[in-house]
Amino acid sequence: MHEIFLEKPAKVWDEGLPLGNGRLGAMVMGNVTEETLIINEETLWYGKERNRKNPDTQKYLPKIKELLQSGHVEEGQFLAKMAMTSTPKYLNPYQPAGDMRLCFLGHKGAVSKYVRRLDIDHAVASVCYQLDGENYKREHFVSQKYQVFVVRITTDAPDGVTLSVNMSRKPFEENTEKLDTNTVCNYGQCGSGGIKYFTGIRVDVPEGTTETIGDFVYIKKAKEVLIYLNCQTDYVDKHYRETCLKRLDTAEKIGFEKIYKAHIKDFQDLYQRMDVSLGSWNKPEKTTATLLEEIRQHNYENLAYLTETLFHYARYLMISSSYDCLMPSNLQGIWNGEFVPSWQSEFTININTEMNYWMSEKCQLPECHLPLFDQVKRMLPKGKETAKQLYGCRGFCAHHNTNIWGNTDPEGIFDASPFWSTGGAWLALHFYDHFVYTQDKGFLKNEALPVMREAIRFYEDYLTETKEGALVTGPSVSPENTYRASTGQIGALCMGPTMDHEIIKQLIREYLEGCAILGLSEEESDGRCVRKILKRLPPLALTEDGRIMEWQEDYEEMEPGHRHISHLYSLHPGYSITEKTPELFQGAKKTLEKRLAGGGGHTGWSRAWVTCFMARLKDERGVEESIIKMFETCIKDNLLDTHPPFQIDGNFGFGEGLLESLVQSHGERIEFLPACPQAFQEGCVRGVGLRGGITADFSWKNGQVYQLTLLGKKDQKVNICVNQQEYSVDIPSNGKAKVAISC
Repeated sequence: MHEIFLEKPAKVWDEGLPLGNGRLGAMVMGNVTEETLIINEETLWYGKERNRKNPDTQKYLPKIKELLQSGHVEEGQFLAKMAMTSTPKYLNPYQPAGDMRLCFLGHKGAVSKYVRRLDIDHAVASVCYQLDGENYKREHFVSQKYQVFVVRITTDAPDGVTLSVNMSRKPFEENTEKLDTNTVCNYGQCGSGGIKYFTGIRVDVPEGTTETIGDFVYIKKAKEVLIYLNCQTDYVDKHYRETCLKRLDTAEKIGFEKIYKAHIKDFQDLYQRMDVSLGSWNKPEKTTATLLEEIRQHNYENLAYLTETLFHYARYLMISSSYDCLMPSNLQGIWNGEFVPSWQSEFTININTEMNYWMSEKCQLPECHLPLFDQVKRMLPKGKETAKQLYGCRGFCAHHNTNIWGNTDPEGIFDASPFWSTGGAWLALHFYDHFVYTQDKGFLKNEALPVMREAIRFYEDYLTETKEGALVTGPSVSPENTYRASTGQIGALCMGPTMDHEIIKQLIREYLEGCAILGLSEEESDGRCVRKILKRLPPLALTEDGRIMEWQEDYEEMEPGHRHISHLYSLHPGYSITEKTPELFQGAKKTLEKRLAGGGGHTGWSRAWVTCFMARLKDERGVEESIIKMFETCIKDNLLDTHPPFQIDGNFGFGEGLLESLVQSHGERIEFLPACPQAFQEGCVRGVGLRGGITADFSWKNGQVYQLTLLGKKDQKVNICVNQQEYSVDIPSNGKAKVAISC
């Protein structure tokens, strides 16, 4: 059993226990006398869609390029800040639906045996305690099937429990009212012209009665209380109020037990598809906070259990924030307790959103990837307008942030982030990734290749020829880093950052590969045109001391320990830097060493990416050290990643890093235990997804795999590496291949 086990309530919202069904989210704080349950609905963003395109971008673009190419970086940036940033600059935030408050009467006295627990394996949070020797229990979950947040309160106290329940949205309280003797609501519009919402609370007391006073439901001396909450918006449902109330009616009619059983089944149908054990067969009887503190005190006795738990938590969070819903996971999944959250709680696509989905296919959760594709499809027509109006280009592009409306224009005013138009290209690669794991040729033809082609088409017009005849992007940035140019000027804006070209190369190669798989002709694929671009993009280069060059010149980095390590994209999540490119492979090692020596990996998501890099470098010691560092500095007591503040990408990136240390399939062979830490010398993996539509089950002891089974969706021969030995294995279509291993 994997769980988060704590012995005190949360003090701030992101210390809560997160629950969700993709659409609805809740944070369980666990306060005894007055509980606040923070509620989110995925589409509740402030304000309305706006046209923010700067009308002067095209006019000044040639001048900005000229200044950058001649080394006048500061002047180029100064001009870009006026001519390229959007008008207005910032997107509006994702906001909470509000707080459901449970206020208990006479609930005072000596509290003992307090436990706040999240059962990760069943997606249920509970709060249990004794008050003057009498037992109280609250159970919480969010139902996928019935689309309601459910709370059950039970007690053995002779007088039961007396409480009130209501919904507030301070400081944006608009309308609240009672609807009948057991239903209250909160409703309004999220900003002028914005999304309309309706949140309803229905209370059922099986052996008692309720009444409504003001906008509260009042429950007196009950042994059991059932609370159902739903929030709906008009983002896609004009009848959102009626939908909300119908779902509450259904929940009350169906009852807790049936909803609970359906919830467990729905969740486990996804969660049980795969498993990872690292040899921690017994759950330690210690709080999660204690286990983390032990690691901070260099006691690694329970490192395996805590690592397993954090991995399974990542799968749990993915199902809870990105399944059967409209929106992909944002910077905080779906959980947000602030009306002005950090970075507007957007979809940041210069690393963070992509990191959210690196592990989805490997965990056999392809459905959780789908909301990201839906978001890209919302962005596609907007991105064509951005390309046309800002750059005078065909095709599709997007900058570093997007939102519920599919924004693709630059966002913000900070020099090192807005002027990066490669976000659309990176997102397009996720479409091909989905095909590679699922082998769904219909998806490849109808979804992946059209999006990839539009992203490539943008670069046919956007790339600039250098005096050496190469094609480079620009104006652009190496996300969010700065440099000192040869002229001595300091800047972020540049021509041709390495990461841009790495992404474009992978995009073109995978597009051509996909066309070949479908048997498309040169005319159908525009193959000749696309290949011309590929040939003229600059190759990866090394600095004087042998590191991967981040820009087209060997500039001095202004932040040697910068959190973004964008120029190692081709090591991970790309795959063109491998042991078969030894000079670049060593260059990547040196790059990472210097970045870490400068203090890099200091944020949660950055440390997670470092773990992925270490795995691809086959550095088992580096993986272990990075996992420990993550627990020491980047994980809160409720196991949420902290930047700080809380960002969910670190949780997902951690899961990816662990899987990459156990099995890799990005090269010409599948390699098992390529970077498994010494601390995990015994374990097993069941149902991990691999490229080519393959899943694998394998077990190991003393660092040696002794059992391995491969299951494939098609007839194929694969090369594998197990215990430093090479094998060629035939996998039958929809059949298993059990590999005879020499240990």
